[in-house]
This record gives sequence, C-alpha cells and structure tokens, in this order.
Amino acid sequence: MSNGGRYFYGDAGLIEILLPKLELMETAAGGYAAVYKDPLTNSFWLKYYATTATPGGGYLTLMRLPAPSTTKLIDIAISTVFEDEAVAAVLRLLDEESVEKKDFRLQLVEQLEASVEAQGISAERAYQIVKFANLTDTTNIREVIGKTAAQVQEDATYFAGIAKRAERLIKRLS
Repeated sequence: MSNGGRYFYGDAGLIEILLPKLELMETAAGGYAAVYKDPLTNSFWLKYYATTATPGGGYLTLMRLPAPSTTKLIDIAISTVFEDEAVAAVLRLLDEESVEKKDFRLQLVEQLEASVEAQGISAERAYQIVKFANLTDTTNIREVIGKTAAQVQEDATYFAGIAKRAERLIKRLS
C-alpha cells in the first residue's frame, strides 16, 4: 500500500479497500481496534473508531503508527491535501484531549491564526477545523474536583480566551 506520506485515512470506503492489502497483526476491544502491517513498507497501522465523533458510534479511522504527536496532528489537520485525513487528525486531537487529557486548543488556534495570516490554509479548511475542534465553545472541560475556585476560574478564562480568538478567526474568514 503506497500511503503517499499519509498518517490517517478517515474515509470508511477507502479504508475497506486498503485493509485487504494489509496483514492483520492483532485485534482488541472486541474487534473495534486492530493493528495491521503493510507488507510493502513494513509500517504499522491502527484501525479504530474515533470515540468523539458520534455518541454510541464512531468514525472509522486508519492511523499510521506510532501515533503522531499533538504538534504533528495539528500540522496534518492544517496542511494535508486530503480532507478525510484532516478530519481524522482533528478527531484524534479530541480523543486525546478526552481520554489522555492532552491539551491542544491553544496550540491549534495559534497555528490556525499563523496559517491564515500567511495564507497557508484555505478559509474553508480553517473554518472546518475550528468547527470540528469546537474551538468556539467556552466550556471549561478540565477537571474541577480538587481545584480551588481560583484554579477553576483560571481554566474557565483559558477556554473563554481560546473561544474568543476562534470567533475572531471565523469573522476574519467570512
């Protein structure tokens, strides 16, 4: 399988075409996740369902291993020419935020602002990323148990600031 430098496939139809070309190495989560090996490149791929995509469902994804870093995921979302790969990268960011508590929002909004300024991203892609990543939501999604009121307020201010920047970016793109 020639992946053309891709890290993700998010098109379920394309994934179903690609899987028979790969060797199944192991399955987990009752078959909802599986590791495959590409015999042509010796690269490993994880097939899984992005859990943030749909409550009770999921977004079928094929991700090259090792999993990309947060910085790389943001770069993929912004710069890939493949829309399904951009969506899959954003969903991975959301999954890592939800499950592993990895923060990405400030870095993503900063990269989007820089890319828009440099005209390195289409307005449509920037808008889609803001919407898919829910950057305009002011909700504090960090844990509040065990924190002081000041710490909770600091977190709330952080999310409100990102949402404000994302709103400004959307207005600029309009």
